[in-house]
Amino acid sequence: MSRPKKETVKTSSEEMRKALEADVKSFLASGKKIEQIPAGFTNQDPMGGRRHIVLGPKKRD
Repeated sequence: MSRPKKETVKTSSEEMRKALEADVKSFLASGKKIEQIPAGFTNQDPMGGRRHIVLGPKKRD
């Protein structure tokens, strides 16, 4: 038995731009500010080591 396909609403680029612009105006009007982050900035701790993410079931011994 196959699953019914989800109906997707296609939004044009122009509609998406207008929606984003409205969201930004609303955000700024609420008194909040947009913080500009320098290129190459990361919030990862360089001394914290790496965290490996494993996708899938756990392996049993």
